[in-house]
Amino acid sequence: MKDIFIFLLALALCPARLSTHQEVTTKVTVYDDIFLTERGLIPLPENAIELKHEFTIESIEFRSPIQLATDPEWNIYASAKRNRAVYKMDAAGELQLKIGKRGRRKGSLPAPTDISTAGDYLIVHDTEKQRLEFLDFEGNYVKSRKISDFTDFVLGEDEGLYVAHHVEDENSPLVKVYYPDGKKLSFGKPLLFRHSMKVLNSRSLALNGKGELYVAFTYFPVVRKYSASGKLLDEYRIDSPIMEAKENYNLKKVGAGIAHKARRAGYRDVIVGIRSFEEKIYLLSHVPRLEITEMDEEGTVTATYWMDSQEVYETHDFVIRGIDGVKKFYVSHTSPSKYDIDVFGMKARMAQEGLPGEIADLTEEIAANPDFYLAYNNRGVARYRLEDYQGAIEDFSRAIDLAPDSALSYNNRGLAKVKTKDLDGAVKDFSRAIELDPGNARVFFNRGIALARKEDYLKAIEDFKKAADLDPEMAKKAREQIYYCLSQLK
Repeated sequence: MKDIFIFLLALALCPARLSTHQEVTTKVTVYDDIFLTERGLIPLPENAIELKHEFTIESIEFRSPIQLATDPEWNIYASAKRNRAVYKMDAAGELQLKIGKRGRRKGSLPAPTDISTAGDYLIVHDTEKQRLEFLDFEGNYVKSRKISDFTDFVLGEDEGLYVAHHVEDENSPLVKVYYPDGKKLSFGKPLLFRHSMKVLNSRSLALNGKGELYVAFTYFPVVRKYSASGKLLDEYRIDSPIMEAKENYNLKKVGAGIAHKARRAGYRDVIVGIRSFEEKIYLLSHVPRLEITEMDEEGTVTATYWMDSQEVYETHDFVIRGIDGVKKFYVSHTSPSKYDIDVFGMKARMAQEGLPGEIADLTEEIAANPDFYLAYNNRGVARYRLEDYQGAIEDFSRAIDLAPDSALSYNNRGLAKVKTKDLDGAVKDFSRAIELDPGNARVFFNRGIALARKEDYLKAIEDFKKAADLDPEMAKKAREQIYYCLSQLK
C-alpha cells in the first residue's frame, strides 16, 4: 500500500494561570506544517523557531504607536507622537533620557513619528514641522532637513538620505536619495494599479553592510534589492503562507475597488517593517501570529521566528540586538487601548536540543501545572514525532481526561493509534473528534485514512469526499485517496 499522508493538528491556546500566580508558557505546538487557530489552518514553515516572551517594557507615557531604534551601545529609542517625546532606555527598559517637550533637550518635538539611528545621529521625523531632526544620542540638536510625504527613510554611511516618498503615479520613483553636497538620485518603478497607487506602494527601507538598499512593500510579500547607485539587483517573493493569504485578500480588495470607490480601503499589512542585522534581513509581520522572517542577502528564508496570540496583537515596529550570538527582538505593539514594547528571545533548549529539549520543557510545565491539558497534548505530539507512539497515546489520553471536549486531543490520539495499528480505536477517536468539531475537514480526512487501512474503502471514500467539500484546498489530496480506494475496489 502506498504511503498515505497523515495530518497532525495543534491548537493555539492562551496561557493558563495557576493558583500560585505562576504563568504557564505553553501556547501552541505545530507539526506537519499545519497550524490551527480560531481563524483557520495556516501552515508554519519548516524552519520555524518559536519565540519566548521575556519581558515587557511598559510606561504610562506610551499613549500612541511606538517606533523604535537602537544605537551602538544597544540603547533603545522609542518615539511616541502623542507624547511629543522620544524615550531613551537601556536594554532592560530602564528610562535613561526623555527627549522633547519638557525633556532635557532644549526645544520640543511637536509630533515625532518615524525614528532611525545612523553613525552618530539619532534621526527623528517630526510630522508637524515636516522635517527630519538630527540629534546626538543625548538628544542635543545637530541639524535638520526639511522633508515631507514619505513612508520611511534610512541614512547611509556616506550620509546619503534614502527616502520612500509617496507614489502619486506610474512615473513616481520608489526611492529618492539626498546627498550632503546637494546631489539627488531617484530610482525604482512602483507597483502599478488602477487605483490606490499611493496606499498600495507603501513600503519600508533597510540598508545592509554593503550599502545595498532593501525595499519591502507593506501590502505584498515582495522585497526588492537595489545597489547604492539605484540598479535593481533582485526581487524576492517571500515564501510565507500568512503573507500569501493576506496578499490574496488584498488583491481581491484591489479588484473590488475598481468598481466601488468605498472598497478602496482596509488592506491588510503583509510586511510591517524591515531591518538589516548581522548580514541578514528581517521582516516583521503580524495577525494572526507574530512572525519575524529572516532571510539572507540572496533572498533565501533561513528562519521564521514566531509566537502565537489569540488576543489582538498589532505590531508597529521592531529592532534587533545581539549579545554573544543570541538575538533579542524588541517589538512595539498595541493590544486594546495599550501600547508597550515586548522583548522576545528564542526557546534556547528547543533550539539546541530539538524535540528532546521540547519534551523536557513540556515536562517542566506539566510539573508546574499538572491540570493543563494542552501541555500533555503538545508533549504527546513531540513523542509522536520521535516515534514514541505509546507514550504519545498516554499523553493524549491524559489530555482527554482533563478536557473531554477536546476534538484536538481525540484527533491526535487517533493518529497515534493508526501508527500502532489500532485501527478500530483510531476510527472511534476520529469519530468522537468529528462529533465535537463537525466542520473540521482534516479529521474527516484522517478517519478516511484509518478506514482505508481497514480496507473499508466505501466509507473511506465518503470521508474523503466530505473533507473535500468542507475544505476546497484539500480537494486534490482527497481525490488522490479516492482514486486509490477505487483502485482497491476493482
